[in-house]
Amino acid sequence: MLDKRDIRFFPVFIGATIAILLEEIGILVDEIVIGNISTDEAFASVNLIEPYIYFEVFIGYLISVAAAAFIVRAHGAGDHKKMGDLFSQTLIVCGICGIILTSIYTHFTPDLVRLVADDPVVYDGALDYFNAMRFNPLVDFFDTFLLTYVLYRGGYVQYYVASVSRVGINALLSWQLGLQMGLFGVGLASVISNMVELLIICTFLFTKKHGIRFRWHLNFREVLEIARVGFPESAIAIFMVLFEMVVNTNTLENYGASGVAAVAIVINVFEFVFYLSEGISEYEIVAVNDSIGKNSSERMDYSIKITKRAAMIEGIVLTAIILCASFIMPAVFDIDDAETAGRATIMLIILAPATIFICFSRIAGVFYQYTRRVLRAIVMIGMAIAVLPIPFSLLFGQIALEGIAVGIASGPVVAIGLMYGYVRFIKKEKLFSYGMCS
Repeated sequence: MLDKRDIRFFPVFIGATIAILLEEIGILVDEIVIGNISTDEAFASVNLIEPYIYFEVFIGYLISVAAAAFIVRAHGAGDHKKMGDLFSQTLIVCGICGIILTSIYTHFTPDLVRLVADDPVVYDGALDYFNAMRFNPLVDFFDTFLLTYVLYRGGYVQYYVASVSRVGINALLSWQLGLQMGLFGVGLASVISNMVELLIICTFLFTKKHGIRFRWHLNFREVLEIARVGFPESAIAIFMVLFEMVVNTNTLENYGASGVAAVAIVINVFEFVFYLSEGISEYEIVAVNDSIGKNSSERMDYSIKITKRAAMIEGIVLTAIILCASFIMPAVFDIDDAETAGRATIMLIILAPATIFICFSRIAGVFYQYTRRVLRAIVMIGMAIAVLPIPFSLLFGQIALEGIAVGIASGPVVAIGLMYGYVRFIKKEKLFSYGMCS
């Protein structure tokens, strides 16, 4: 019989959602600190380094998130040795990748900074910030894996305490070190807070729930398979960067700085909804992989039922929140011009209903990712957040500024429609279907 308590929805959902919210708060805190202790040029300097931060996120997800999911799958199958091999191997890969990326960042620091900040006004600030952040991969990859692993294995207390501690310590140290050492201090605060988070999360490894010993294990074929399966989620960072760059550049050319300011609100909300839906997809990853490990169709059906219901509810709630907040959000983003603020409000109203489809595109992509249809997962996620929103926003943006919001909102809607048509009429399947022996 199906034990509905085996994989509980709310602990995983709440934990992952809180982590995303804290991550956004942490980014906001850094921006506020930099804005208060430094100049506008310093603020620009930090933002120019973001491509390297995104690349770090890409590598971290590529090598670790699918590995944590496979450990859950092995746990569901009762294969303790496989769990130990995957856990040990991922720690080794995190260490190797951290050393390699930090070495590259350290050796080519001036060149890498000049590549994104080749202007005397911003170069020195970007260099100071990157001089600290270049060491972050030594910690961040372990953080990414162990946070995911601990959440999946039920270490909710350690997960919550570690996540909250990192944001609090980062806020405090960013202000203190930033005043003393400038942008180098702000970057150093991020590295130190990540180290504290890692130390806290490691306490889970001494609990009975963990029960795995580290041993040397490194299978390169297995590492490549983990990277292949993990690619759709890690590619989100790349898709987001591409989406932002193209839409912002086009908006600047056609509607100037005020247009960019209005569209930036829509982009921020669009990305925030997509990232926030990770709370549901994290439960989905755990439940789906546990079902595959147990080879249970009943568990799989129950997991998908809960996931779809949660996506619908979250999408409706977020739609209501965005509609209610659309009139005050321009002021929150400090848009003073009444006309620009009004157009931003209209664009948020246009975007709001699409949040339901954003949530569904995320869970559909993750479902395909862990049921051996990786290419379909990449296409699903890519279409929803970049491949379709970009051309649609460029097309409708030629008509009016509000057309950009129509284009962005159309992306996930059309993506779900196209994927449904493909699986229903060409593959003769349901949107969420995966057959097992039992």
